[in-house]
Amino acid sequence: MLEAMRRALSFGFFLICTAVHAQDPGLTALGRTLLAVRQFAASHPGIRGGIPELTTIKHQLSNWIESRLASFPQKGDPAAFSDQMLKDLSDAALFCDDPTDCTSNAFGYLDQVQIKGDHGFLIITTAVGTGIRCGYDYSAYLYRWQGNQWQRVWENEQSNYAEGSYHPQTLHSVHVSDPASDGSRLILTLGTPAGCTGAFVPLYYRLWQIGVPGSAASLILDRSETLNDESEPPAIAKLTADDLLIEFSAGGTGYGETHKALRHYEIHGGVAAQTDPIAPTPRDFVEEWLAAPWPESATRSNSAALREWHTRLHRDDGQGDYPEPTVACNPDASLVQIATHLEGSPEHYFQVRRRAPLQFVMMDIGNRPFAGCTRPDPDADKQPSLIPANR
Repeated sequence: MLEAMRRALSFGFFLICTAVHAQDPGLTALGRTLLAVRQFAASHPGIRGGIPELTTIKHQLSNWIESRLASFPQKGDPAAFSDQMLKDLSDAALFCDDPTDCTSNAFGYLDQVQIKGDHGFLIITTAVGTGIRCGYDYSAYLYRWQGNQWQRVWENEQSNYAEGSYHPQTLHSVHVSDPASDGSRLILTLGTPAGCTGAFVPLYYRLWQIGVPGSAASLILDRSETLNDESEPPAIAKLTADDLLIEFSAGGTGYGETHKALRHYEIHGGVAAQTDPIAPTPRDFVEEWLAAPWPESATRSNSAALREWHTRLHRDDGQGDYPEPTVACNPDASLVQIATHLEGSPEHYFQVRRRAPLQFVMMDIGNRPFAGCTRPDPDADKQPSLIPANR
């Protein structure tokens, strides 16, 4: 009885809000679809993941935003526009204000709508509730000023809800590059799985290239890495017309500490090729060298003889390290010694040569400290972020 009354009150509140916004048919239609999905989910509590009706909601929401975008000027304030969108959606009771209504699933509710400017474009992100515990399915849209109006030139939207194929994301950032010499630009998304997840989750990074106005976007990079979700945002990036750098925390899925990882790509001719650096410090490099497959680590090794050590010590379980302070080696100032004690393994010593900028080479590995490697080098374990904080 109480539940029936609660739903009736909720429905009554929705009707009031709908009346307030009766002059906005797009918002009214969106509210009706959300309510229908909410009621369907309440009568089918076993549904998890997504349902095709989510695509209808995504399109109604983006169409409604675009109807408002039609009067948004080229030099308008994206933050103010975003705030107004949020207010209108909130007034229409389309967000989940009571967490008890949408923790187990958020079907029939909206979440974040954000609008920001970047390199003369408008980036709009939206989020629609799913059947994943506290999970929302984010979409992103990019608009360019063309012919005295904002026109969509790119979108990132999931529409396949089949089991095993539906992987909704929380999008933490969307980046647009400066134009290349041919006028093309790059678009990057950084995301993690939707829902209440643990600390160790996939980081999804996807890179598109868009050409001159009117040309289609092409996906040129689609990868994932396991990160330690220990900060907000969990990953940061720097994107230029021909270069991508991503920084995130990795390792530590068991005992031990995490480390910083870098992923660097150079983009030429629509192809993204990974290159150095892979880590910001020699210690981080050691863990990345051990975690990578040998064909990759071989390119960062002084000798093919190190393959035996790599095979013996290679870890793909993300276990953390119990580090000791890095020490410099005499008389060669470019050499440092890294002592590791990975979970379940004895201590080993790694000799790494530092090359600028942030290029490291694995020189040697042993069970004992290397001769001459005794001088404390605390600065070797310190590396400020290579990515500006405002990115």
